[in-house]
Amino acid sequence: MITTNYQSLTIVGGSGFIGKSIIDSFNNGFLYKYNINKINVICRKKFKFRKKKLNLKKINIFYTDISKTKKIPFSDLYIYAAETTDILLYKNKKIIKSHKKSIKNFINLISKHSEAKVLYISSGSVYYLKHNKFSNSYKKEYSLLKIFSENQIKKLSNKNIKTSIARCFSFIGPHLPVKKHYAIGNFLYSAKYNNKISIKKKMKVIRSYMYADDMVKWLIMILLKSKKKTITYNVGSDKPIEINDLAKKISKLFKNKVKISKVSNVSNKIDKYVPNISKTKIDLKIKTLNNLTNSLKKCLKFI
Repeated sequence: MITTNYQSLTIVGGSGFIGKSIIDSFNNGFLYKYNINKINVICRKKFKFRKKKLNLKKINIFYTDISKTKKIPFSDLYIYAAETTDILLYKNKKIIKSHKKSIKNFINLISKHSEAKVLYISSGSVYYLKHNKFSNSYKKEYSLLKIFSENQIKKLSNKNIKTSIARCFSFIGPHLPVKKHYAIGNFLYSAKYNNKISIKKKMKVIRSYMYADDMVKWLIMILLKSKKKTITYNVGSDKPIEINDLAKKISKLFKNKVKISKVSNVSNKIDKYVPNISKTKIDLKIKTLNNLTNSLKKCLKFI
């Protein structure tokens, strides 16, 4: 058990998958072992929270635009997760401009909180930028934004603020989007309600998935380990699965037969998105508690 003097955590960008998962963990009492007994949530607009009551005596929600606000709640710990992961939205240059303005304003505001620790939620996609492994330009724009924001966070070392970066890969959990561009969410939803799974990729796709509870634990431990010289860790599962095998695994969770349809592979390219987490596991002395089968079963309860 980690013991600290920290009391409060502020999440900037609480309406996305990661933000909601952290709120969920706090609401269920899982963050008390880190002595976090109060959280603040900053988001632009109201959001639905899986029909579950929140402990509003311990959770303060601030509906404000981080790119424009002139103050943020005082906390010992901060997690910045305000950038959308919906790749298609990066068609709009205004989104990128808005995100850059947001991170700059956050840096300016947080600079006054010299005793704080800050975790920035980045993406594993930054590694792929070096090799130009992108199927469309929007993923490149997203990755460039993440690199820009990482560099902004590193500037906090000049203010003696301790920082860390989590390069996140693929996750599943109660707040998994099921009608967007996430294949695993689409698979689970279609299998449950339509008795079918459609695989549309024309190349070999390899992914790995970490359950939300494990993800939150890893993120909090990385945050607590923040240093004046920014440290960076990968977060995700290192157990790969090919997308066709994933579809088969999901189909076996149902009593009724689930039809799997797919297009033929017409490309020799392999789309692999799996992290190397050896450094994270060694430094944090941490492991993953939920395997993929167990994670899928848990997810189905919320779909």
